[in-house]
Amino acid sequence: MKKTKFLTVALAGALFLSGCVQSTYTDGKASQVKKGDALTLGLDREDFENTAETMINSMLSDPAFANIKPGTRKVIAIGRVVNDTPQRIDTEKLTAKITTALRKSGKFVLTSAVAAGGALDSMSEDVRELRDNDEFNQNTIAKKGTLVSPDYSLAGKIRQDNVKLSNGKTQVEYFFLLRLTDLNSGLVYWEDEKTIDKTGSSKSVTW
Repeated sequence: MKKTKFLTVALAGALFLSGCVQSTYTDGKASQVKKGDALTLGLDREDFENTAETMINSMLSDPAFANIKPGTRKVIAIGRVVNDTPQRIDTEKLTAKITTALRKSGKFVLTSAVAAGGALDSMSEDVRELRDNDEFNQNTIAKKGTLVSPDYSLAGKIRQDNVKLSNGKTQVEYFFLLRLTDLNSGLVYWEDEKTIDKTGSSKSVTW
């Protein structure tokens, strides 16, 4: 009974202490101006949603794409988005939100037949392997020369830096860098960077 009571008290104390360890968003400067409470020192859904929204607005308002008329969509392929952090990050969380919004804008469309590391959907190639297969009506098989090549590639990097502060806390700095490259010329038509700064206990983990 005493052992059970001791464990209960210990657990309650641990929960209390964990609740006191608050991670916050800051301006990333020496002033450490608080910009709101953070769920964790790591990256969460809110971070990806806010970053995606910032990048979408930046891209659609850029002079290079502001005048694209609906109906003349540019094709985008997903290039490499490097995860340069110790965290296990599904970078598709970021790119999917961006490409979805770009598609809805009427100015862009995403190809799943071409992507860094292989097609997002291999069925574009798989159905073409059915050619000369007598079990399939060949008139329904995708013809040669029907796949559309992408106009642009969306690529970038997510980087993390940990900075030890004089008060014993840790500031975690995240840098989201994305760029859109014209695949015909190799020229970068758009790029932007968003920074997220979080401060919390040095004992907190970011993975």
